[in-house]
Amino acid sequence: VIINDINEDLMLSYKVIKNDVNWLIEELSSLRDEFLSLDEERRRDFYYRVRDEFNKNKDCDEVKRVAQFIFLNKTCYNGLYRVNKKGEFNVPYGRYKNPKIFDEDNLIAVSKLLKNVKILCGDFEIVDEYVDAESFVYFDPPYKPLNKTSSFTSYTKYDFNDDDQIRLAKFYRKLDKRGA
Repeated sequence: VIINDINEDLMLSYKVIKNDVNWLIEELSSLRDEFLSLDEERRRDFYYRVRDEFNKNKDCDEVKRVAQFIFLNKTCYNGLYRVNKKGEFNVPYGRYKNPKIFDEDNLIAVSKLLKNVKILCGDFEIVDEYVDAESFVYFDPPYKPLNKTSSFTSYTKYDFNDDDQIRLAKFYRKLDKRGA
């Protein structure tokens, strides 16, 4: 099994869950315990402090970064993932009474499932060398907006435009001809 995405934080999360799940659980527990001990106003401030640190310190310890990534996803508005052109996570705080920051049993189960998974990070075409007639390939690109007001086409600092959609279609046809 090979998984790939251009979202560096997502793929780093899989890597950390695979290799350092117990340390990740400790980091998440610390964030959860501090966050849940606060009143609503201080939770909001805490969220924005974590978000600022996440955006400013991209070279911090990988486990800490993934813990922040998961924490932000569970406490942001509607669980959205969105970054600006600078690659900064910019989703506002979500008001949840008792958010489940993480599920320890699920993280441990996922860690076991990932043990024999090759984790890549990059453009979709980097999987080309791994695909043969026995492969099942699944693509999940951003969808082309139906109108100008729904123009969101990117979950990372990289756009996925019409040229990328065409390139993906050609790549899909290439893999289909290979028997995938």
